[in-house]
Amino acid sequence: MTSEEASGPSDREVRQPQKGTSIVYQQLTRPEGLFRHVFVEDEGFLVTFTAQQGRFRDPGTRPNELADIRQRSWPYPSRAEEAAQYLIDEAQLERESYFGVHLFREAGNRRAANTVPTLRALWLDEDEGHFPETGPEPTATVRSSAGRRHLYWRLSHPVAVEWAVTMNRRLAAWAGGDVGKAGAASVLRAPGTANYKRHPRVDLVVGEFTGALPWEPEIMEQAVPELPQPKSSPIRAEPYDGPDVDLAPYLENVEVLGNVPDSVGTKYAIVCPWVNEHSGGDRSGTRVGHRAGGGLWFHCDHEHCQGRGWSEFRLAVRGQVIRITRRASRPDKVKTKLERTVNITRE
Repeated sequence: MTSEEASGPSDREVRQPQKGTSIVYQQLTRPEGLFRHVFVEDEGFLVTFTAQQGRFRDPGTRPNELADIRQRSWPYPSRAEEAAQYLIDEAQLERESYFGVHLFREAGNRRAANTVPTLRALWLDEDEGHFPETGPEPTATVRSSAGRRHLYWRLSHPVAVEWAVTMNRRLAAWAGGDVGKAGAASVLRAPGTANYKRHPRVDLVVGEFTGALPWEPEIMEQAVPELPQPKSSPIRAEPYDGPDVDLAPYLENVEVLGNVPDSVGTKYAIVCPWVNEHSGGDRSGTRVGHRAGGGLWFHCDHEHCQGRGWSEFRLAVRGQVIRITRRASRPDKVKTKLERTVNITRE
């Protein structure tokens, strides 16, 4: 298969087939065809991930709980066909077979720090959602079961992995799909394998190239809606009467990306302390701040961080001496502020 580079439209309008045009879809029956579509001539390590449904061995196992997990790394592109045949062979043994949708610099792990810095395609696991027909046409689709699809958008040139992960999240939000599969560490099903989730019914995994040309990243940026803004925490109705805590010492142990305008205090965009738990190591979507009334807060948009607030953030970044200034409880007798120094050590 030859790669084809093409420019997208110059405005926001998304390309659509002309009326009366007959579209021929090229079937995608083996994994290596999709590998070439997604990775092109990039180099790195391709990850395969296979496992067996736990209930095949133990009927009491919960549905879709996987057992005997095997993860392997293959030099790409030199061993692409070998990796593809391995996935097919594993599927023949009634094992779920997936491939990593992004390449890695070194073999052995799927951590964000190990990802190749650029990629050439976007992807979406529709899950129970559906990508809008008015959106940019995918360049390839894979049916993971009768009612589920994975969509791919080949790009006209490489893009930074951080931008791609953000775009994947926007695609998933727009389609009502699985936002958790937006990251660079995600694995998706490969064509030519099989889906055993609904065993004894077995769904063959098949795909096709749609004939759509590679998309300009700028066009995708314009065509796909931004992520909805997270709901702000309600502002305290009563004045904050806790201790005066300086935010600066807490920022010393995190990477600060910049100041964010805020009408009720100071807000910073930071790299989350739990960024390694984010899908694909996404560095966006985390903020920390100091309300005008004195209170400190932390918020992260990622699902892995739901329920984590200031207390959890404070413990995660502890490791230096924090100076807390507390107002005296009896100002009529004590005119000065009392200071106490708390020594906190990192576990």
